[in-house]
Amino acid sequence: MTTHLQPSEPVTGGDYLAASGRPIVGADPVTHPGSLPGSALPPTARRQAVGYVRLLPAADTADRDQVTARLRAFAARSGLDLVNIYTDHHAYRRSAFGELLQALCDPDITAVVIPTPEALSEFDGIYQAMRALIEIETGADVLVMSQNTEATP
Repeated sequence: MTTHLQPSEPVTGGDYLAASGRPIVGADPVTHPGSLPGSALPPTARRQAVGYVRLLPAADTADRDQVTARLRAFAARSGLDLVNIYTDHHAYRRSAFGELLQALCDPDITAVVIPTPEALSEFDGIYQAMRALIEIETGADVLVMSQNTEATP
């Protein structure tokens, strides 16, 4: 069984939890390190986010569609515009994760939504390292949809 640090701050509704300790909804806009002053989103704009999913090779189209729908619904409830979902279809090759990091160079994208910690890695140390890479290097929040469900199909 994998153990992950449990976030302490609930997002809106259900069993959804934020992976970071920073406020998500109604907070001041997040700017990326090195952003120019005044380049933050206007207070009325919704934050933009991207999703990341790692599916097992045996997953079918229905599995992918179900996870995608859950990510979109979670983002909407959290006040985020989900602009893209990056999907890896292999347990160890991570080309979509590289594309995700490239997308996070856009200062308008301030969050990454994942279905479970296992979307990044089933190993706690690797999960923590990948999460730190996203949060520290890009300034984006990592939001974990659910800590209590099975890993994505």
